[in-house]
Amino acid sequence: MNGILYSLGIVFYEIFSGGERPAELEQKQIGETTDNGFEIETAVTEELSEGFNPFHQDGTIDRDSAELSIYQNLLSDYNLSDDDSTSFDMAFQGDGPRKKRAQNENYNMCSVSVEPLKERGVPRSLCDLVANMLDCTNGTLRKDETYQDMSEVRDDLQLMLDKPSIYLHDQDMGRLSTTGLQIGDTVFGRNTELSTIKDAYRRSVSGDSNVVTIYGHSGTGKSTLAHEFGKYVLLDGGILLLGKFDQRQQGKPFSALASAFNQYCGILLQNCELVSSKQKLAHQINHVLGREAHHLAKLIPNLASILGQESNYIIHDEGCTNAQKRLQYLLCRFVEVLSSTFAAPVTLFLDDLQWSDSASIAAVNQLLLTGGLASQNAKFFFLGCYREGETDNINPLWKTLCNSDLVNARSTNVKLDCMEEETLTTMVSETLCLSPRLTRPLSSIIYHKTKGNPLFVSQLMISLSKEGLLRPSLSRRRWEWDKEKIQCQELPDDVAMFFTNSIEALSEDVKASLCVLSCFGSSTETAFIKTLERLLQKTLLNNLDAALEEGLLDMKDGRYHFSHDRIQEAAYNMMSFLDQGRFHFSYGMALLPLAAGEGDDSILLTAANQLNLAGPEAVQEKSQNVLVADLNLQAGKKAMGMSDFVLAYSYFDNGISFLRKKHWEEHYTLSLELFDLAAKCSLTNGDIDCLKLLSEQVIAYVRSYEDKLNVLYLVTCALTFSSKLPESIEKGIDILANLGIDLRGCRSSMETCVQETKDLLSVYTDDEILNTRQMTDPTMIMAMKFLGKLELGMAQIMPGSAPYVMQRIIQLSLLHGMSPVSPIGFVHLGSYIAKLGDISEGYHYVKLARSLLDKVGSRESAGEVICTGTHIRSYIEPLQATLEYHNEGYTAAMASGDIIQAALNNLFSLGSSFLAGVNLQTTRDKCAELCIFLYERKMLIFMMNVKYFEHSVFKLIGIDEKPKDVSAEEAKILTTNKSVMRTYHYQKAYTSFMFRLYDDSKNYAEKYLDFVDSTWANLWLQHAFQAFHMGLISFWVARNSREGQQWHERGKRSKLALKKWAESSKWTFENKWYLLEAEESYCNNNFEVAKLFYEKAISSAKEHKFVHEEALACELAGYFYVELRDTDKAMEYFLLAHEKYHEWGAFGKCDSLFNSISQSVKGREVHH
Repeated sequence: MNGILYSLGIVFYEIFSGGERPAELEQKQIGETTDNGFEIETAVTEELSEGFNPFHQDGTIDRDSAELSIYQNLLSDYNLSDDDSTSFDMAFQGDGPRKKRAQNENYNMCSVSVEPLKERGVPRSLCDLVANMLDCTNGTLRKDETYQDMSEVRDDLQLMLDKPSIYLHDQDMGRLSTTGLQIGDTVFGRNTELSTIKDAYRRSVSGDSNVVTIYGHSGTGKSTLAHEFGKYVLLDGGILLLGKFDQRQQGKPFSALASAFNQYCGILLQNCELVSSKQKLAHQINHVLGREAHHLAKLIPNLASILGQESNYIIHDEGCTNAQKRLQYLLCRFVEVLSSTFAAPVTLFLDDLQWSDSASIAAVNQLLLTGGLASQNAKFFFLGCYREGETDNINPLWKTLCNSDLVNARSTNVKLDCMEEETLTTMVSETLCLSPRLTRPLSSIIYHKTKGNPLFVSQLMISLSKEGLLRPSLSRRRWEWDKEKIQCQELPDDVAMFFTNSIEALSEDVKASLCVLSCFGSSTETAFIKTLERLLQKTLLNNLDAALEEGLLDMKDGRYHFSHDRIQEAAYNMMSFLDQGRFHFSYGMALLPLAAGEGDDSILLTAANQLNLAGPEAVQEKSQNVLVADLNLQAGKKAMGMSDFVLAYSYFDNGISFLRKKHWEEHYTLSLELFDLAAKCSLTNGDIDCLKLLSEQVIAYVRSYEDKLNVLYLVTCALTFSSKLPESIEKGIDILANLGIDLRGCRSSMETCVQETKDLLSVYTDDEILNTRQMTDPTMIMAMKFLGKLELGMAQIMPGSAPYVMQRIIQLSLLHGMSPVSPIGFVHLGSYIAKLGDISEGYHYVKLARSLLDKVGSRESAGEVICTGTHIRSYIEPLQATLEYHNEGYTAAMASGDIIQAALNNLFSLGSSFLAGVNLQTTRDKCAELCIFLYERKMLIFMMNVKYFEHSVFKLIGIDEKPKDVSAEEAKILTTNKSVMRTYHYQKAYTSFMFRLYDDSKNYAEKYLDFVDSTWANLWLQHAFQAFHMGLISFWVARNSREGQQWHERGKRSKLALKKWAESSKWTFENKWYLLEAEESYCNNNFEVAKLFYEKAISSAKEHKFVHEEALACELAGYFYVELRDTDKAMEYFLLAHEKYHEWGAFGKCDSLFNSISQSVKGREVHH
């Protein structure tokens, strides 16, 4: 075998030398047999007569070169290719295209030098390949790197062909001797994982939402894999947003998410070639978000520059709960705008999720939920990384990712373990640009010392390079190492201790500066470090530059970054626990004057975070307690402005912890504000127990009843959120009574309250109302908030009392000035007037309420005003045209964070779409989205209403819905909440009627009618349709029941109501009125009139685009003609009904219709 290797080495020598034979060999004529028994064909030398150089100047192979075919052919001709299954040990047995066995078997091999090849500029790798083939004389291998068999030659040649830039190109060893070993960002051994992520991404681009999380222990290459995938996203034309959470910067709201968006906007600003893209984005943001873009600009400074706005401008008129939801919603819309503007999918990558802040988590949840992105064209893909074993399973993000019912996305978890030894060998091989055959002894040592941890491997190799145990050889033009010394080197068991040892080897000044830097997180701006130098009077930058040279830090975008989180942790943990607290406190106190003086939010939050990390025990002087508590108050307010209420609560809670005993006596104002705001955040965060404790403290120590109002309002809201609406109303009434607003004494009817309010307003013009002064009395503003909360609750379960609340809102607005609650009073007035029968006048007050929204300087009530007003507009305008209004109401409610009104707008939008005849599959999809929206927000009562509606939709489509268990809480609500009971019985009655179940229709209709006057004081669109369907059921029952007269009267009342509404909106209600006229005429045996009205109902429904009601009118006309024994006419209508039901998507109803037709035509067995 050695002879074969030697002979092939001679062949390669001649190829790479341009046909010249080694000087050490005796010259022979081409075609003669060599001493080693092989003959080289004349053709080979002839092909090489001009010299062979298949390489570009940069070392890459010229694959189009004619000469290169010789190189490739050698792989095949000498049985060295992958396609040849012949044993390498038998490679030269038998004849081949360029070889044949000679008679002379005596080997006479001499040592050959490859220096002439090096002088010709042949790459070092090829020179070594030839040398290692020739390094066997007389059957003896001369050194360790000599080839053992033909397969090794084959492998090395193949690597040179496949990766010439690594294995063929000569390295600049002179430069490497100065810089040391450089570890690239190539991902090794993760092809399967990378393919999994790419597949998930491609599914997202195709419309199937996906979310991927990468997890593993520290140093396993999670971030590296994610960044490798990021390259793919950018090459694919996608938008990539990159953010990273920081263990020491959790005091900054939306830290990673804001950074991701800000970085992307910064790219648009800095790249002059993207000016048009920047302008296009600015236009779309202003168009879609309007004035709400100011809130995003506060969070994303570079966006403010794109929009041409001042980043410190933001509106603060919304309440606590509203602001949090608002910003989450706006971030979702921003993603939608990015995706639609550039027609590209948006990928958000957030690193180190184990240190995520709650505000960013909530926003990611919103993005992942079905309702998060409104546009069907917007594509969103989420990728996150977290350390295994360091996540909190209570974290909302994990709840969302792990609950397939909540996330409209396929969830994929990618786990990364340490590298296998073979993968590590490949990493070492490619890093050193040497074949695995040569590096395997070194990689084996590294593997056993690092257990294959990628971070440990790279840092160890860099350390070996610094110590000279792994070094570039200028003479050999390659890397070499001292295997024995490396083997004997003692290393710690994990990478953290390794970093600690590396830092310990630095000078004391550099170590101290790294410790300072570690207190502020994984990365810090250079400008901030200069500020620290000035405040602390310490030299930092020069020392950090020294650490930069050691590879412990990186510099990017004007920030010092620890090369890895583990390095930052190692530097931080070098300080004792007491020293950590002492240093944090000193840094915070040094920053405190700057935070208070310059109004810099970042400095303020950083200072507060440093002081809070230190804790109250670090305080040295009594006066410092108040300073730190006040700083936390300011920081908490900033966090609230950025909508991170978990963080805001932590600031207020820390501020309270710094207060000393007797703080209520000595620092009353500061204490009251801290407790009030902490209570607000507790309610927003759903921590009712904490709210209770805080409110008890306030109530116990405040100096006046007015100072209690904030926490009393929060407690009242908490009762509402806890489904204790009656208790919440009762408490609100008591509080208002204490403020001199008595709601108990009124026994006036709705008619009286409405008329008195109209009389009050009659002396004012609309312009005078709109220009009424603003309310300024703090106590009265709070009283209005209580009234606004009561109006919605009482309208639902105490409809007789709700109009008086409306009356008081308007009275107080005219007397004391307009507040953000005032538009609610006017829109409810319009709703009550409309319910009493005057649709036109009610419509007038609805429009006045909409105008008043802009005058009061706040949109916090916009969701409720639009929601309530849209129902009245639906009695004036074509129903299909009003569908967008509820979408507008949802947008306004989400923008102000009013989740209840957002849910109501969504709920009514769903119902209106169904009533307008929108395809049932679309309705089903909207229903599923709304269920997710409500489930995630624990809105059980609303969700129950949607479930009953969804059951009807499933039945019509023909989906067999599996029975679901009813929880104890749901069962209780169904028996106590009249609004839910009304919805339940109506949906049951409607479905029974549509499927011709006479007894069930009658039974559920009776139960529905028991609740019709005891819920909701307002006029909703659904009331008209419920009256319509109850009228149809009533006339059906009247024809078949002993109680016919009673049911006939019920049907007649419904008919007259629809006739009245048809006068205000012929488009929406005319066909319904006609159908009830037809059914009543049928009931009265006035068949000719019935025929006329059936035709008019069908024609009107068709003209006004109500396909489902066209189908229903045709079906009922069919039953009518069956009664008249006109089978042909009946079948004509039944077939048309089937066609229209099918067009609506009611396939289940289509199947049921055949059965009903069969029974009716056969023996008229069905009651009709």
